[in-house]
Amino acid sequence: MLTDEDLRRELTAAFHEHADPVARAAIEPAALLRRAIPHQRRRTAVRAGAVMSATAVLAAAITLVVSVIRPAPGPGPAASPAGLLLAAKVATPPSARAAVRGMPPFYVVAAHNQPAAYVRDSATGQLRGTARLPAGTDPKLTQVTAAGDDRDFVLALFSPTRGTRFYALRITGTGRSAGLTPLAIRPLPARDAVDSVALTADGTRLAVAIQSGGQAGKIEVITLATGAVRTWTTTRGGNGLPENLSWDAAGRRLAFFWAAPDAAAGLWLLDTSTAGGGLLSGQRLLPRTVGPDDVQSALISPGARTIIASVTYSGSMRVTRGTVVGGIVEVSARTRRPLRTLLAQHAAHSGRARWYITSCTLPSIDTTGDHLLVSCGKFGRLDRGRFTALPGDTLAGGATAW
Repeated sequence: MLTDEDLRRELTAAFHEHADPVARAAIEPAALLRRAIPHQRRRTAVRAGAVMSATAVLAAAITLVVSVIRPAPGPGPAASPAGLLLAAKVATPPSARAAVRGMPPFYVVAAHNQPAAYVRDSATGQLRGTARLPAGTDPKLTQVTAAGDDRDFVLALFSPTRGTRFYALRITGTGRSAGLTPLAIRPLPARDAVDSVALTADGTRLAVAIQSGGQAGKIEVITLATGAVRTWTTTRGGNGLPENLSWDAAGRRLAFFWAAPDAAAGLWLLDTSTAGGGLLSGQRLLPRTVGPDDVQSALISPGARTIIASVTYSGSMRVTRGTVVGGIVEVSARTRRPLRTLLAQHAAHSGRARWYITSCTLPSIDTTGDHLLVSCGKFGRLDRGRFTALPGDTLAGGATAW
């Protein structure tokens, strides 16, 4: 069975064969891999009573094969869940009309291979506006976040010569873009990789997850009106990074997912009313591993009472057609118990990869906590358990927000 480190090495080697040579020269290989293939640590969950070959794992991971998405599996043993978190009852999807109630009217997606950010209608995916990125920007390294007013967005844009700069994007009530306006925020040098950004609901503070020059990751919280910065760091070396930033509704507590090959991995919560300090000095809400389940990424709900987690099964139970081996689960932040499965993924089969699944990414959650932008092979909107496919780049991951 391949270990995570084996898969990391093979993915890195494969990516270097096709990576953008300009961007590759500007960022360390490990950081570029994380940015160009969001959440590269996610594994293909496979259990078929036999070990799958390294070649098949690598092929499945690189091609990001699409798993079967079934919001409500039918009864019977064929639909049985494999893991502890995945054992939560699948939510009953609302009607199409009820699903769209209260959701933001627009989302912004940065195209993976186009120098533009697109404003799209959240209900239909129809294009409403376009904002061109500055010349020299590497579009696949863009990060996007939104304020709670559904009008103000912030983009972190990387250039091999200028590093990462921050821009405001304001859209009208009809979704038209007023273009990008540079923010008075200190640019980050080209050696720094930005893995996630998050605006508070009131749009006054911006959190930025950074990995700098192969060192351990850090988080900066910037007050936009003054440019004041508070920083949280760690001395754990260069093996971990923070990502998947999410604020509570009050803009005080900040959650981040610590991606690292150690026991500290998982979803953490920081109190940002302090002056800064230790990145892992806060509370860990959810570990990376829960029984036979791996938490690939997670967000905190605006009320901070629940967690939305992308989960894949990694246990030893025999997997057959229809087994629930992944999905998006709502978890209690207090007890860590699963409350309901919002999206269930079932084992898909191929002759080469046997049973496999592609884990989900969680680009954005709205201010109500009822609406998510997700990518589970297909990109789309997840409303209280109802999935709706939307136009978007499935590789864009964190470069999508509402």
